[in-house]
Amino acid sequence: MSAQSRRTPQIFARVAAGALALALAACQTPAPKSGAQPQLPVTGPAASRASAQQLLQSARTLPSPQRDQQSLQAAAILYDLGEAEGAREAVTQIDPNQLSDVQFARYAHVYGNLLASEDEFFRALDLAASPRLDGTWLQLPSETALPLRDLRADLWGLLGDLDSAIAERQQIAMMARDAEMVAENNDGFWQLLTQLPSSELHLRADESNDPLMRGWYELALVGRDTQTDLSSQLTALSRWRQQWPRHTAASTPPQALRLLEQLAAQRADQVALLLPLSGSLGSAGRAIRDGFMAAYYTSLEAGAPTPKVQVYDTGTDRPFEQVYQEAVDAGAQAIIGPLDKQKVANLLATEKLPVPTLALNYADEGRLTSDLVQFGLAIEDEARQVAKQAYRQGHRQAMILAADSGWGQRGADAFTEQFQQLGGSVSVRRTFHDRSNFSKLVSDTLLIPESKAREAALRRQLAAPLEFTPRRRGDVDMLLLLAQPEQARQINPMLAFFYASDLPVFATSQVFAGTVNRERDRDINGVRFTALPWLFEGENQTKQAIESQASPAPAFARLYALGADAFRLFPRLPMLRQFPEQRVHGLTGALSLTADGRIVREQVWARIDKGAPVPVTTAVEPLAAPVESIELSRSSENL
Repeated sequence: MSAQSRRTPQIFARVAAGALALALAACQTPAPKSGAQPQLPVTGPAASRASAQQLLQSARTLPSPQRDQQSLQAAAILYDLGEAEGAREAVTQIDPNQLSDVQFARYAHVYGNLLASEDEFFRALDLAASPRLDGTWLQLPSETALPLRDLRADLWGLLGDLDSAIAERQQIAMMARDAEMVAENNDGFWQLLTQLPSSELHLRADESNDPLMRGWYELALVGRDTQTDLSSQLTALSRWRQQWPRHTAASTPPQALRLLEQLAAQRADQVALLLPLSGSLGSAGRAIRDGFMAAYYTSLEAGAPTPKVQVYDTGTDRPFEQVYQEAVDAGAQAIIGPLDKQKVANLLATEKLPVPTLALNYADEGRLTSDLVQFGLAIEDEARQVAKQAYRQGHRQAMILAADSGWGQRGADAFTEQFQQLGGSVSVRRTFHDRSNFSKLVSDTLLIPESKAREAALRRQLAAPLEFTPRRRGDVDMLLLLAQPEQARQINPMLAFFYASDLPVFATSQVFAGTVNRERDRDINGVRFTALPWLFEGENQTKQAIESQASPAPAFARLYALGADAFRLFPRLPMLRQFPEQRVHGLTGALSLTADGRIVREQVWARIDKGAPVPVTTAVEPLAAPVESIELSRSSENL
């Protein structure tokens, strides 16, 4: 469920209050009977609910358009009270053609929110972006137009059409006068712009002719490029304010930026890094350490206050608990690590940790704790992100092709659980390995042999010539591909060969090798996947330092990014605890904290275009499923 669908905008509360006033004026308390005690007027929620019910009852006796107008008043009251079921019942009785333009806008807002709350995002957007509204905005009072535009911006953002959402936020910025609405819109701007890669923000800042948007793009770069340390971010923010003193975000900054000074005062002065530098996990531990230290030195070179860092090797035979306690005794105020899954589980089983700890993996089980946060590169996060995005874009029947590796199966399980929880279904799931016959895998999964069998049966029954195009199975409208690049390059072309070129293909970051190879990756053109922001952060100083000093192989790049993000994440944990809706935008994704102490990553969306990955900033409409094509030389009546 979206943030928009869970909250009632404050502006609309005033609209509903106006509707309530009209309703109450039409439903005065009757005069008391002679001899009876005078009755006090009903006030508060009871009055609102009672008035809504009276409006609905009397509406049934009225002709249109009065019936529809009165039902809209009742729906607005019930919606404002949080009675979604009653509001839905009332609003579905309305014929929108009987409403004036202003009334239709209010109808679109109420009904659109109700649809969004039920995850019917496309229906909600179709209503909120109805062509009927195109020529009416100037006629609408601000208390009607603003909440509807806010809904449109939220829906476009949810569905991945960032450009349309940003354009809508621009319209709101020109209209909003209420301080609370300005603050909400600025937070909305921030959430949208920080989803864009730095390279895209730089390009837009250079090319934009709109002073408002140029200021926003440069502010988003302050949030993105300087997140390595708090002091540099505060300095850059101060510099931005001097350059843009009249910008709306200068007087009303996004909430995430307002918290910076508080975070800077709380940061630790001494940090311990507990990682395996030797043993079976030594190569992974060293990559994470080098990413962490690259972020550290980037901060140090910028002249920012940086904590003292002590590194401990957990890959030796020494008990981990002993290493941990040694770090605490040496004065560590925060601990980063461990990496080993079992060691994380041991920490979770500890009743109380002496210092805040940021583990770099996830335990399978454990307890809720306020002193331990788990952070890693879980494939489950990516799979759940795909499920949510696919569902928001209208897909309901999924097909899964997953590698037989541990990560592939975990990703398939996580996608299935999330997709079914949202209301979708998985029609078919198949597992493959490197030696699989991919042509047979795709053909059999799409039920092409069955379609050809139907053709053969028809030919035996009919004497007339028959033109037949086999079709794929009709009970899927998307594919989740959990594959390594070499596997995906063989599977994706098979989809077109077996009549499924219109089937949208979603994948996780593993589908892209990490380096551009247009010749080889043409075979995965059109695949949409969750990408580490690292992929598009060419201007990031920490990434540049890592690449110049370590030249990491693509397979290890994500571990360097994990280390760098651990450095920027640990001082911001108090902010994430206090404001769960906030995010830290790093090289591994937009990072948020769940109630049970787990960091969830949301990566950027990318698409393979002409053999190279490009960030996705506009909506990609779902495609219709194909139909079987059968043409006979004689009338189908004879079949």
